[in-house]
Amino acid sequence: MDRINSRRTFLKSAGVGAVAGLAGCSGQNSQGDSGGTAGTTVGSASENAVSIKFWHAMGGDLGKLVDSLVSDFVSQADGIEMTATQKGSYRETLNATTSAVQAGNPPAIAQIFEIGTQLAIDSGVFTPVENIVPDSVNFDNYLDSVMSYYRIDGKLHSMPFNSSNAIFYYNKNAFEEAGLDPENPPTTFQGITDAANTLTDAGVVDKGTTWPNHSWLVEQWFAEQGEVFVNHENGRADRATELFLQSDASKKIFNWWVDLYEQGQYLNPGIEAWSEAQQAFLTQKTGILGYSTSSIAPMKQGAKQNGFELGTMRLPTPGGVRNGVVIGGASLWTPASLSDAKKEAAGEFLAWLTKPAQQKRWHKGTGYFPVREEAISQLKSEGFYEQNPNFLTAIEQLRATEDMPATRGALMGPFTEVRTIVEEGYVSMIQNENQNVTEVLEKVDSDAESALKSYNQKAT
Repeated sequence: MDRINSRRTFLKSAGVGAVAGLAGCSGQNSQGDSGGTAGTTVGSASENAVSIKFWHAMGGDLGKLVDSLVSDFVSQADGIEMTATQKGSYRETLNATTSAVQAGNPPAIAQIFEIGTQLAIDSGVFTPVENIVPDSVNFDNYLDSVMSYYRIDGKLHSMPFNSSNAIFYYNKNAFEEAGLDPENPPTTFQGITDAANTLTDAGVVDKGTTWPNHSWLVEQWFAEQGEVFVNHENGRADRATELFLQSDASKKIFNWWVDLYEQGQYLNPGIEAWSEAQQAFLTQKTGILGYSTSSIAPMKQGAKQNGFELGTMRLPTPGGVRNGVVIGGASLWTPASLSDAKKEAAGEFLAWLTKPAQQKRWHKGTGYFPVREEAISQLKSEGFYEQNPNFLTAIEQLRATEDMPATRGALMGPFTEVRTIVEEGYVSMIQNENQNVTEVLEKVDSDAESALKSYNQKAT
């Protein structure tokens, strides 16, 4: 069996089945991505033009913005026609893409969530994006922290598109009513606990804080402490074989999280329940929300509609120690089996999409940050951040991030499965009185490492 066919077989056995069989992900209704009707398309194709397909996971208003961007590209492109299709959640989009690759009819561009990076590389069916973009693209002008995530073994495998990190939102009106300073939100775990108790003691909210039960936030708190999530430099020097969920860094996170719950200050919306957490905050059941930067624009509007002013703060950390955050979101991949003409067309679109004009438009309409330094500089010069300080929180947090294995993010093939194991572990911590945090973390660590071992055996 040749390499491509063997990798397709691996992808089918280790990728599609593993992805499809797990609940929740960094996809639909998560990290700010709105759900939408799969199959919504925009674009056209003429007989003489190079026609390419773009499959993405953006629904709702985000999907409409993607459609608008694609339409604008088509209107100015010379000899390129494009069809954009919303394929459902990130997981559903990945499944559709891998199935299309196996069938020999893949899209020219596929949006794959960040934790699908190792799986996409292992498939052997994608070409590094740096091989197809025009020579005029200056990657030095892209944000280093974003490029570091998708550059593996010196190769940029995919084009960053919708990039985000984790921040906390808060209700400025509730803070003021409770006697807290709305211009000086908490910065530490203990600060969040204290503010939560103050808010509930004042009777302005039911519970102090909420966020989705999602491993993405756990991974962020590992990075802030300068600790890798998995071994081998977060899976970037060699395949990850061990997780560090029994580490002191991990125990600081989960002991605090469980303590918040036991004090009645953490509203548990459910596993990867992004929408539920968002609604609890917007309806003022809580005064603080852990979420993604990807939703700053709709969150600001939602807060206004519910009669309060929105504030944003950097991710709180244990003791205020900060090393930086890991990006979330997704990037755009191109299959290697495409014709040269389609690869060239895909490269032109990717280069156009990440130009400052498009990046500024995307940022303003969502909260996903621009991936180009030039776009951020232009927004500052235009006074956008002075008028919209909530958007600046994510930019400042990202720029303060130190480049190290911990902040480049973990790479592992069964990432979706590992995340589910971590999330179910937290549920066990708060529901099982006979087990403490340390005991649960031991089991979670063992289960996650078993998933790694099983995947690695298939991938090598």
